[in-house]
Amino acid sequence: MELPRISIITPCLNAVATIEETVEGVRAQGYPDVEHLVVDGGSTDGTVDVLARLGVRYVSEPDEGRVDAANKGVDLTSGEVVAWLNADDRYEAGALRAVGEVFAGSPATMWVTGYCRIIGGDGQEIRRPITAYKNFLLRHWSYGLYLTQNFVSDPATFVRRGALEDAGRLDSRYRISHDYDLWLRVARRHDPVVLRRYLSSFRMVEGTLSMAGFEHQFREHVECARRHGDGHRLAVAGNEMISRMIVGVYGGLRFIRGARAR
Repeated sequence: MELPRISIITPCLNAVATIEETVEGVRAQGYPDVEHLVVDGGSTDGTVDVLARLGVRYVSEPDEGRVDAANKGVDLTSGEVVAWLNADDRYEAGALRAVGEVFAGSPATMWVTGYCRIIGGDGQEIRRPITAYKNFLLRHWSYGLYLTQNFVSDPATFVRRGALEDAGRLDSRYRISHDYDLWLRVARRHDPVVLRRYLSSFRMVEGTLSMAGFEHQFREHVECARRHGDGHRLAVAGNEMISRMIVGVYGGLRFIRGARAR
């Protein structure tokens, strides 16, 4: 069975603390045909020196942010399968082979997704209940369910280049939820193959965009559901209700932590 070439695109800016782990993690996959490109936005913290030392293919120039870098990476790569891996995230052992075998064995499969751990700044797994909840939703995939909330993890998702071209590029109007918007567009056309195994780990620490822009992120989620929710009115309403509930719960938890700290 001939495995497809997988292009991994890593948008990057001032990631000297984590980029080596990410690059070496891709190499450690041992996948026979992987193309890894780091698209650096003009780092000034020594990231480019690390990239040069590692010998990974990279470009470094000012850009307009992650969406611009991610889209640029698509133009600069050639793999039949495309994926994005942030500069502080990592793949689980054997992830690329598991994904490649699905695509090789099923030409009709347009995208593949799977489980994704959440890790902290020290690399240890955190928020296990949230991960378990997302995994449960993945096991019960439907487009309507996906419209209610975003449970597809971008670092654990792979798409055929043709399906990506049909769906269109990442949309820069979404500062945080551009991945949700993209996968909804792909999902309108094709159901994913859901692998019931961990494919990646997503790093979440205080100060990252996902934490600092939490409320904005869920406002974008609601807007994405509205844009792609024709014929699924109840699911879109569910997204708005769930988003408000999650923001409220997290806001309450932050208040409690702040009060205890004082």
